Amino acid sequence: MVIWGASNLFRAPAGRSFVAVRDSELSARCLGVNVEWVKIQSFGVSAAITGLAGALLAHHLTYLAPDVFGVLESLKLMLMIVVGGLGSILGAIFGAVFISILPVALSFLKDILPPSVGQTAGLEPLLFGLIIVLVIVFEPLGIYGRWMKLRYFFETFPYYRKSSFVRQKTYLKTERMR
Repeated sequence: MVIWGASNLFRAPAGRSFVAVRDSELSARCLGVNVEWVKIQSFGVSAAITGLAGALLAHHLTYLAPDVFGVLESLKLMLMIVVGGLGSILGAIFGAVFISILPVALSFLKDILPPSVGQTAGLEPLLFGLIIVLVIVFEPLGIYGRWMKLRYFFETFPYYRKSSFVRQKTYLKTERMR
C-alpha cells in the first residue's frame, strides 16, 4: 500500500516538485517551486512512512530496545538503498531482496571458506562495506540501474549501442556558480 501511494505521489505535482528540488534547488526555485515548503512536505511524508514502518516493526518484534538498531542494522538499511538504487522505489525493493538473501549466501560461504577466514568476527560488516564501495564505484545506479540497462538492451536489441550509458556529468549549468 505504501509503495502504491509513493509511486502515485511521484506522478502528482507535489511529487514532481520533490524530484525537482532533489535534482536542483536553484532550477526548481526558478520554475516557481517553493523550495522550503517542498522540503517540509517531503520531511513530513518520509516521517509518516518511517513511523508506519517503525510501528509495524514494533508489532512484529513485540519488544523494542536501543540495542536492536546497532551499527550493523543501520549498515544493512543503508546497503539496501545504495545497492538497490538511489531515488527509485523499485530499486529499494531490489535492494531489500538482495540484502535479505545476502546473509543466507554468507552462511553458505562460511562453510566453503577455510575456518580461519570463515569464522572471523567482522566478516559480515566487512562484506557489507565492500559491497557498498563496489556498487558506488562500478554501478552508481545500483541494481535498478543495471535492470534499466538490461531492459533497454532487450527493447532495442538489434540497434543497441554500448555508448548509450556513458556516464555524464551530474551537475547542471545552474549549479556551476557554487
